[in-house]
Amino acid sequence: MSLCRHCTAIDITSLVWGTDDPYERKTHHSTFRELKQSAESCPLYALFVEELEKLDYEYDYDRISKAGDFEGIYYTGLHGLFYSGLHGNGISRIEETDPKFLLGLTMMCQGGMATVDIYANEDSVAATAQDVCGRSIRLIEDFTLARRWIQDCLDNHSRCASRVLNSQNPSIKCDWIPRRVIDAGPIDGSREPYLLCDSGIFRQYVTLSHCWGNAVTIQTTTETLLAHKDQIPLDNLTKTFRDAVMITRNLGFSYLWIDSLCIIQNDPKDWETESARMADIYGNSVVTIAASSSENSQVGCLFPRDVTPRIALNYPSNTRPAGFVYVRRALKSFKETVDSGPLSRRGWVYQERLLSRRILHYGQDQLHWECQETWLSEDGHKRVGSDHYDKSSTIPAISASHQVEQTSLYIDWYEMVQNYTQRRLTKESDKFPALSGLANVVARLSGDRYVAGLWERDLMVGLLWRASYSEGPRLQRPTAYRAPSWSWAALDGGISFDSEVNYNHQRLLDYSAVFALSDIKIVIQLAGFDPFGMVESGNMTVTGRLKQVEYEIVSESWENYHSPMPSMNDHLYSDGEFIGTARFDEAGTHGPLYCLEVCTSYRNDDKRTTSQQLGLILKPIGANEKYCRVGTASLRPPFGPPARYDDWFYDVSRRSITIF
Repeated sequence: MSLCRHCTAIDITSLVWGTDDPYERKTHHSTFRELKQSAESCPLYALFVEELEKLDYEYDYDRISKAGDFEGIYYTGLHGLFYSGLHGNGISRIEETDPKFLLGLTMMCQGGMATVDIYANEDSVAATAQDVCGRSIRLIEDFTLARRWIQDCLDNHSRCASRVLNSQNPSIKCDWIPRRVIDAGPIDGSREPYLLCDSGIFRQYVTLSHCWGNAVTIQTTTETLLAHKDQIPLDNLTKTFRDAVMITRNLGFSYLWIDSLCIIQNDPKDWETESARMADIYGNSVVTIAASSSENSQVGCLFPRDVTPRIALNYPSNTRPAGFVYVRRALKSFKETVDSGPLSRRGWVYQERLLSRRILHYGQDQLHWECQETWLSEDGHKRVGSDHYDKSSTIPAISASHQVEQTSLYIDWYEMVQNYTQRRLTKESDKFPALSGLANVVARLSGDRYVAGLWERDLMVGLLWRASYSEGPRLQRPTAYRAPSWSWAALDGGISFDSEVNYNHQRLLDYSAVFALSDIKIVIQLAGFDPFGMVESGNMTVTGRLKQVEYEIVSESWENYHSPMPSMNDHLYSDGEFIGTARFDEAGTHGPLYCLEVCTSYRNDDKRTTSQQLGLILKPIGANEKYCRVGTASLRPPFGPPARYDDWFYDVSRRSITIF
């Protein structure tokens, strides 16, 4: 099919350089029926109709549009004239003084809107003029671009070059290799892969990040260890593992680390030893292969692609022979594939991504690159600029040569925990192990003691975690004990840290906070030898002010406590007088409750200083001052007569209690 007269008349250069207004909506058809009829003979309209019909919208075939009416059928450059990179989670329009790039075309029809990509071949006029940033997609067997990205990072990215410290000897930096790796074999496949154990010789190796899912996954066990040291036939591997072997070979590397094959899965001691080394394993690999679009190990990394150009638009040039640009359906972006794909929902993968210095994300329709300095996509679209970095992604591959501010480490940790708790774990007991690599890095850099998910020198912020609005009204308790009640790891579900004592918040606004607890003693009994691993029991003894509080479970938020969503906050009272709000960790809280003062936060504005007292809601669990945590409290003065205007705890003495 050839293009119709409307589509043939599209002037790409005028869109880029502003001689034609890309935001001007141009009516091509009066009704959706006319558009459908044109799609039978015009490939560009056919592509638009295909994309429009994927939307959850019922079109009125005979509705007549008016010129300039938003509801009509339009050609638009709405997806053009933007930065080639995305800023934040959206797209930023450029100023007239900035260079312009055309990313695609958008058609609007009644309540539907479809966008298609425009791209150019690398050696084309449009590409060399940098008018069109989109690029052609390669055959899946072509590893040229992946090798180029890796080599460019190795040669030019200083932030990606530093190795993580070896956890067994933190005082020195050295080349490091896991205890076991898979020898992937030669590229011609003349020898099967096998498990290489305890070689003691440094070799560059690749890591795999993948979803186990419910599919049967080949594993190394005490029964299969000897056989795997001899060979692991490629035909015995799941598709994701086979693809990872093929990618490793074609990238020019010989060794590959896969968790299910390089950890003896039915040996608890080996599993704990190796899971405790995740910071080293992923932090020292040359690149991580991420099966970002695969829900389980049977799906794979390498998906077939149709790379044949279907729709060509003329691209005139005053200085060189005229060329073409091409149109295709919009490919899945980095955000859709990496940030929102199946792999991103897995708990273990979170630290694998943050610890890796370089990642090749294999999506269904294109390849993406992520390192400490940039994100790239095979289609040519970039995510650039330090303002787009998720703060938590500054943690990976930090070495001792980096001078890291202590407060920044804590900020990173709280953001990581908030993200991590929103992800899924197949095994409830993995809550600590699946984050142990990141905890290991923070501990090395801070010198602080890790106590069941918190940091001993930063308990003022750490203790005040609470259920997150975005994750539903309450948290869920696991079937077996996992952590003391004052640790966020004691429960399942998304959590956040109180913004008014969070350092990031204090930097943005004129906030300060005063810690109210003293004589703190924390006892943690580990379930194994890993200080960042599973916990068998724990308690915290503190000296502070404790006072019984009345409460009411309500469905509406306190009108003075800002909340854009239905409230998760319940009311607190003292002698019948309203004093603040509580956020309970679980539903069904009942019985006598007490509030333990944790800190007082202050905010200074132009006119006055305001304050609030923040604390933990505790429940007695027996005699001798023993309690467990059931929520957090926010107490906002005034509390009544001047004697206790800004201090609800004014009439109680400090005492020692233990929280389990």
